[in-house]
Amino acid sequence: MTDPRAAREASLTEQAYAALRARIVACDLPPGSPLTERGLAGSTPFGLTPIRRALARLDREGLVITLPRAGYVVSPLEAQDVAELVEAWDLIGPELVRLGLERMSDVEARELARLLTDWSLPATDSAYSLEAVLRFSEMSRRVFQTLAIASGNRWLRSAFDQLSDQMSRLWVALLKDRDVPEQVQQLIISWNQHIVGRQPEEIAQYLPRLIKESGRAARDLFHLSRTTAGPAGLTIDHPDGRQ
Repeated sequence: MTDPRAAREASLTEQAYAALRARIVACDLPPGSPLTERGLAGSTPFGLTPIRRALARLDREGLVITLPRAGYVVSPLEAQDVAELVEAWDLIGPELVRLGLERMSDVEARELARLLTDWSLPATDSAYSLEAVLRFSEMSRRVFQTLAIASGNRWLRSAFDQLSDQMSRLWVALLKDRDVPEQVQQLIISWNQHIVGRQPEEIAQYLPRLIKESGRAARDLFHLSRTTAGPAGLTIDHPDGRQ
């Protein structure tokens, strides 16, 4: 029989993890933010044990860094971090698409087609709201997660799970409440033209190229942000919160 107390603790840990992950991906807890177990336990409905276990999981996934005897910090997004992240996704993303499309079942193909129909950002000539960016980010994750599962390769799926959260928070940090550069507007138009409403087999030739174009746009926008005022969440580079 299941221990009711253990089951409740596991549920609270999962809830604490989901809540903290969502705040990190949405940059509500920006890159470089210092965290403590007691501080989070005091500001959330979760106790110390669920918070501690959630932070340990987030550490394994690379979203937070454990600082011995000093708490935690949300993983920074330095120039080198962004370059390595985009490079890894450039390598893994196209292969994930290829294998997923090659191996997916009919049920998975129908699910992918359904997701693709809703996968787009609204047209804009100014700035994206946080809600729009988060929705696009979540839809992107679900599209690629479907492909990752369909690939049947557990190592590729594990790599995707870790990369997807990092890529999501990078795009949220770069796009939310900011004027959208022409380069990114054109990229989004390309995504919409090549993706929305198409059947899975028709996107194999487009997604790998668009993945690389997205990575190039992310790098360019990141460097542009660092040479101007910088969006919130990208100027906090030090574990102790100094700018």
